[in-house]
Amino acid sequence: MAHDWRNPERVAPWKPRQRFQVTGRGFEAAESYRQAMVSAQAAADPRTALEAAKQEWAQRYSLRPPDGMLLEDMAAGRTCLAELNETLEAVGLSLRDARGALDRMRAAELVQPLDAAISGVEPPGPARPRPNR
Repeated sequence: MAHDWRNPERVAPWKPRQRFQVTGRGFEAAESYRQAMVSAQAAADPRTALEAAKQEWAQRYSLRPPDGMLLEDMAAGRTCLAELNETLEAVGLSLRDARGALDRMRAAELVQPLDAAISGVEPPGPARPRPNR
C-alpha cells in the first residue's frame, strides 16, 4: 500500500462500515488499561495519576492515551465506528481521531477486521463465538 500522508498511521485500507474484532492480545491490553485506571483512581492525586497511567499504558502498546477508552468499548462488544459514536462524543473525539485509533490498534494487533476473523485468519487468543453467516 502506498503511504497516505493524510493518515501516516494507516495500516491497510478498510471500508467505512468495517467491523472489527478484539484479538486475544487486545483483550489483555483492555484489561491492563482497566487495572491501570482503577489503581490510579486510588492514588492521592487521582487526576495526575490517571494521566500518567494512560500515558504509560499507551506507550506500552504504541498507542495514544485516548485509545484505551475505545479499546475498552470494543472489548465490551462494540465492533464499528457507529457503535463507538456515544463514547466519541463523551470524550470529544472526532471520527478522524477514531479512525486513527483503529489504525493504531490494528498495527499493534489489538483488533482485526471482522471479515478476517470469519475467514479463519485470526490470531491465537481466547475463543470467541463466530457470527452466523
